[in-house]
Amino acid sequence: MRCGVYVRVSSDKLEQQASLQYQKELFYNYIADKGWDLYEVYIDVESGTTAKRKNLQRLIDDAMNKKIDVILAKELSRLARNGELSYQIKNLCENHGVHIITLDGAINTLQGNTHMFGLYAWMYEQEAQRTSERVKETLKTRAKKGLFKGSTPPYGYTIKDGKLHIRDDETPNIVRRIFNEYLAGYGRDSIARRLYNEGIPTPAEVAGKKNAGDKWNDSTIKLILTNPHYTGDLVQGRTTTVSVTNNKRKKASDEELIIIPNAHEPIIPRDVFEAVQHQMKLRSKTIPAPKRHLFTNIAYCADCGKGMWYRSNRKGYVCGGYARFGKKACSSHVIKEEVLKQTIIHDIQSLMQQIDKEYYLTVVEQFSLQ
Repeated sequence: MRCGVYVRVSSDKLEQQASLQYQKELFYNYIADKGWDLYEVYIDVESGTTAKRKNLQRLIDDAMNKKIDVILAKELSRLARNGELSYQIKNLCENHGVHIITLDGAINTLQGNTHMFGLYAWMYEQEAQRTSERVKETLKTRAKKGLFKGSTPPYGYTIKDGKLHIRDDETPNIVRRIFNEYLAGYGRDSIARRLYNEGIPTPAEVAGKKNAGDKWNDSTIKLILTNPHYTGDLVQGRTTTVSVTNNKRKKASDEELIIIPNAHEPIIPRDVFEAVQHQMKLRSKTIPAPKRHLFTNIAYCADCGKGMWYRSNRKGYVCGGYARFGKKACSSHVIKEEVLKQTIIHDIQSLMQQIDKEYYLTVVEQFSLQ
């Protein structure tokens, strides 16, 4: 039997790393006792409520491709902590002749004891939901005490003893610049483009996030412009997850918000913040949606791979990367729409001349006689 061992912990903390090693040793001993073969150990450091786990997906793909005969997990909750995902894995394995065994003895499809599968799946989902509710209540308590409950502070701030404090670097000045430029009439895309071209680190880079990009964009600028924390107020609970099995977030009502006025030092004066919110409402009503043209995001830049965008003043297309981020990202690569049309028509005509029309007419006639 070729075994695919699945090991999961929720975080990369030191005690969780010890749990990883303990789980792996359990499986090594189990496989040795059975005389089976270890194909691979698949490790994820993520919540069990989400299906978007890189190594879980690899495990499933390998099961579908007949690379393994049995999936081993410490318990069903390591594979999934929601009922829908549990059943997806179970049905997938059954359809491809792959077995599931949990070391706690709850699931062993080799012995046919799958009748408790639904109950365990439901129990683990309910446990995850209760844990989620407890965490939310703890965060609410912290928020009501005036403590910042997020793991990443707003750009321009740092966290000390649970409170927000203005950073001792250039980031607060960048926040002030963004607000001032927006009130001066610059658009969010324009502000983002300049910050990127000047090499200003993005909020993700400052926070030290994995795979942080170096490009500022419209959504990043909007998040800064609409964040009330910059006025000195602690406003928390603005969004919440729909459920433990659904990572989509919903906006909280005004009554659900937890607001502590003047909880920390402001970066932006309150009147400036309100003026920006007013401007954003006005601009959202007057800015028309961009027009699509024949080859928008169908033609692609040969250098950076971004879709080409139509520009009426050039009567053609420019690289989307250049249009959005400027010359630091790519060159303009202008191509006139009429030139592009004529080139495509010429290519189609050339291909038609290479077709053996007589051959295809003969084939069509044969099919019509059948």
